[in-house]
Amino acid sequence: MSSLNVKRKRGRPVASEKLDTTVLLEAALVVFSDHGYEGAQLKEVASMVGVTTPLISYHFENKEDLWKQSIIHLSAKIMLRYEEVQKEHSDLSGIALLKAFTRQYLHLMAKFPSMYKILLQEMGRKSWRYDFVSQHLLMPVVWFSHKPITESKDLEEFKAIPVANFVSIMFGATSSFFVLAQTLEAEYGISPFTDENIEMHANIMNDLIFKQFE
Repeated sequence: MSSLNVKRKRGRPVASEKLDTTVLLEAALVVFSDHGYEGAQLKEVASMVGVTTPLISYHFENKEDLWKQSIIHLSAKIMLRYEEVQKEHSDLSGIALLKAFTRQYLHLMAKFPSMYKILLQEMGRKSWRYDFVSQHLLMPVVWFSHKPITESKDLEEFKAIPVANFVSIMFGATSSFFVLAQTLEAEYGISPFTDENIEMHANIMNDLIFKQFE
């Protein structure tokens, strides 16, 4: 487990220093997703939000604590949006609802690029961070995405697809669109972060994966 390389000043931070926790966690997500857990430094997070590192250390026990809280913060935003989508599409079920969730997942990855970056950083090796990311970022999305299928009274053919394969297909089809952003822009002049291209990719992906089951 890594420890902080930040020396905290004696005493408490001065009263004039204020800390907006939400802004700080957003900045932490950027730093962690850009540099990875090992490469991230508290001083860079502090610089982004215009506070001192001792103030961050006063509110968070260490780098591990800040990392965990930033992941929980991101997970809460994602789950809130999925709950909103479920309410917005209360008339949908089965494949139709799953397609709506899949479309939203693409938009969420574009809005929160730290999500797919951190997933890719941590999912490749077994560690305490893998366990935490899986619990808070991956499996809740899997639960929401697979729920329309498990709750459906039909779709037996789709239900026959092993969940492991379903998860692999969905994660690969969504995350790779953004992971390959530089290549898509350099070779094809396409930015995966525009609403137009996200919608196009969602339509193509949903047709390829789900049309045969409708």
